[in-house]
Amino acid sequence: MKKVLLASSALVAGAAFSAPAMAADGELVWSAFTQFHVSSTGVDDDSTVAGGDTNNGVDFNTNSEIALTYTATADNGLTYGLHIQLEADQSNTNDVDENHIFLEGDFGKVLLGDQDSAGDALMVSGSSVGFQFGMYGNYTGSILGGAYTSGANTAADFADAGDDTKITYFTPNFNGFKAGISYAPDADEGNSVSTGNTSRDNHIDGGINYSGNFNDFSIDAGLVGGTHETQQAGADDQTYYAVGGGLMVGYAGFSAAVGLMHEDQEDTYDQNTVDLGLSYGTGPWSFAVGAAWSERDNDNASDTEFTAYSAGLGYQVAPGLKTWVGGTVGEYEDAAEDFTNIQAGVAVSF
Repeated sequence: MKKVLLASSALVAGAAFSAPAMAADGELVWSAFTQFHVSSTGVDDDSTVAGGDTNNGVDFNTNSEIALTYTATADNGLTYGLHIQLEADQSNTNDVDENHIFLEGDFGKVLLGDQDSAGDALMVSGSSVGFQFGMYGNYTGSILGGAYTSGANTAADFADAGDDTKITYFTPNFNGFKAGISYAPDADEGNSVSTGNTSRDNHIDGGINYSGNFNDFSIDAGLVGGTHETQQAGADDQTYYAVGGGLMVGYAGFSAAVGLMHEDQEDTYDQNTVDLGLSYGTGPWSFAVGAAWSERDNDNASDTEFTAYSAGLGYQVAPGLKTWVGGTVGEYEDAAEDFTNIQAGVAVSF
């Protein structure tokens, strides 16, 4: 009987591609995007790490995902469903980005599975104004590899549980206020089962967020915190904690935001990060500038500091078709040192 049920499910899933968006007991929504990027990065000759410049002066890459969301409502009013994001780039061996079950009602919303944590969802920072690719929450995310960064953060972000398998709860919205909390017992994802300590154990994070409007102004604010135990070979586990927050104000097409974050890992380092963002949108055009500063005080190594300044321009050519160009300059002490990056791209989504 189980094989029959599995086969039937497979037929239903296959038919969903050509069938209308309404499933028998709910709604099934598919979405997808593909981004094509052209970028060039230059690293100072004084960099403490060999290399760093873009190979042959220019690089092409893609970023693609397919997502499906199924939503249904029970007779008792409970809304439930699932969400799955599939990675679609050829070189990506992690076929699934996120997947979780959700349950929602008057009590709030519960997420079960591999998805971003509550602290990540409730945080407001400079990057919240909406930068082009390569600047989403991480000014050098698509610019410098791990060998060319020495520790200091590139945006007001913290070591949350990422897509580790977790339980997350969000309260209902009370006059613009919402709170949430996440718990992940370890750093495993998907069907992995831990047999011992992982790189991040007993992670808890959460926060509170406000979103509202006053006359012609929009206000978004967030306060978040998190903690977990970090495994150390041959030594006791170390406690990590972080606390931060931010504010974003919007008016007449402009959005301005600031984010602050303090992190501390026992007997290892403490770190402070600030980022700023300003954006403007009118018709099909969007423009954003930003800056980030971060300093890490290491207990057993030299301290590191990061600064960066970014700007990006986007144009919505047609529904689902967008193009952009952006640039970043900055300095990463004791790693990439001075660096510059220019990139452009085209994205199609539905």
